[in-house]
Order: sequence, then structure tokens, then C-alpha cells
Amino acid sequence: MNSKLEKFKDPGYKPDENTKTEIEQLNKEGESLSGFQLKFADLKNADLVDANLTSCDLKRANLSNASMYGANLEGADLFKADLEGTNLKNANLENTELLGANFTNTKLHNVNWGEEGKIINELEAEKSQDSHVAQTKYKEAEEIYCAIRLTMQGQSLGDEASTVFIREMVCKRKQYPKYSLFRIMSKFADITIGYGESLKRIIGSIFSVIFVSALLYGLEGVSYQDRTLGFFVDDLQQYGIWATLGDLFYFSVITFTTVGFGEITPIGPFGKFLTIFEGLLSGIILTVFIIAMYRKMMDR
Repeated sequence: MNSKLEKFKDPGYKPDENTKTEIEQLNKEGESLSGFQLKFADLKNADLVDANLTSCDLKRANLSNASMYGANLEGADLFKADLEGTNLKNANLENTELLGANFTNTKLHNVNWGEEGKIINELEAEKSQDSHVAQTKYKEAEEIYCAIRLTMQGQSLGDEASTVFIREMVCKRKQYPKYSLFRIMSKFADITIGYGESLKRIIGSIFSVIFVSALLYGLEGVSYQDRTLGFFVDDLQQYGIWATLGDLFYFSVITFTTVGFGEITPIGPFGKFLTIFEGLLSGIILTVFIIAMYRKMMDR
């Protein structure tokens, strides 16, 4: 093994004023920097493009304004590292410890965070059998995701910031007791609207509310001119199931959009309650949809 490489892999190695130059030279020569012990190293403005820094110890290292485009930092420890202004575009940060790292103005476009975008702290929380340890790890992950998200938002990386925000909210949710009201409501928000970040889920929720409401209206029936539309009335046999469903769907749509022409009206107390509930629910969902659309457009 190259003696220079052995020096940097020694657990007792202490970086000095020559460390930056030596590291840059090794990287230019195509040497792997994997496993290097670079705690507290001053690597400010270092040129480490495409560097292999897997499993490196970079605790509290100064990497501000360093060029680390495409660097492989899988399994590295960047605890409280200074990444201000660092270029980490296309870098691999899978299973990388990022707690306390400074992400001010860090360039984070197209970074690989790992499977499903989960950082190591969240993965450790999921695997932990100790609830206290899991809660601590989820809290750490939430803080890291928050710092990353704020940096991405400052760089108009809307889609990537949305993905990180969802992970942040998931970690926040999992810090609460399993069947607590907050956790249940948070899970519901995740499934139905993706915490306001998923247009697909929001649109899916809109159609689900309209369709389910249409079916529920058919249980008690609604009044239309001189007819009663429903699943348990004679009108169904005369006009058929599809015509009835179409009319009920139409009524549900105009109720959801609060158009309310008044030509179709609920008959009983259940239908009236459902009309009010659908109208209120539509106001919330459509507001979330408009905000989500606005953010997507502004990020372009």
C-alpha cells in the first residue's frame, strides 16, 4: 500500500497545513481517499471533484466552498462539518452522517441521499428496537432534513425540496406515540395530500371524495325535479344504474366545487349533513391544491 495512503488511514493522524494539498494531489492521481481520517481538517476551497471519500472521517472538517461535484461520500462521517458554499451536485451521500453539518448555500442539486431518499439517521431509527433511541434518531433526521430543505428552497430546487419536506414530516410524525391523535392525523395528511406536496395525491383525493360522496348520496337519495335519485327507489329500475350514478356524480361534483345550481337537493338529514361536509372538505382540499400548484409554478 502507498505510504501516503497509510498515513491518512491511521486513526491517530492529525491533519496539518499540508493535508489539503496532499489530498488534492492524491485525488488528481486517481487514488481512492476511502477511509481517510480527516477530523478537523482544513479543506476550504479544496478541489475534490469525483473524489472517492467513502467511509471517511470528516467530523468538524472545514469543507466550505470546496468543489466536491460527483464525490462519493457513502458511509462518511460529516458530523458538524462546515459545508457552506460547498458544491455537492451529483454527490453520493448515502448512509452519510450529516448531523450538525452547516448547509448554508451548499449546492445540493441531484444528490443521492440513498434508497427512498432516507438519510442514515432515519434508517437507524427504523431498525432500532429501543423506542427512546428511535425517537432520538428521528429527531436528528428531522433536523437534518429541515436544514437541507431550507437550503434547497433558497436555490429554487422545488421538487427536491418537496421530497425532503415529506421525509421531514414523516420523521416528525414518528416521534409521537403510535396511536396518538397527531400521528393519526399526520398519517392521514401524508396519504391524502402528501403533506401538500404531492399533486397526484391531492388530485386523487379530490376524485375519491367526489366518487365516495356520490355513492353515499345514493343510499338516502336526492331530489331531482319530480324524481328521487337513489339506489333503493323505483327510479333506479326505470332509468338504470348508470344513469343514476351519472346524476349522483354530477350532484357530487357541483357540491364539491360549491357551484350548487339547486336543481338537485338532498332529502334527509344524512344527505344534508353530507352536503355540508363535502363542501367544507372541498374548501380545504382545493386550497391545498391551489397552493401546491402555485409553488410548483413559482419553482420553474
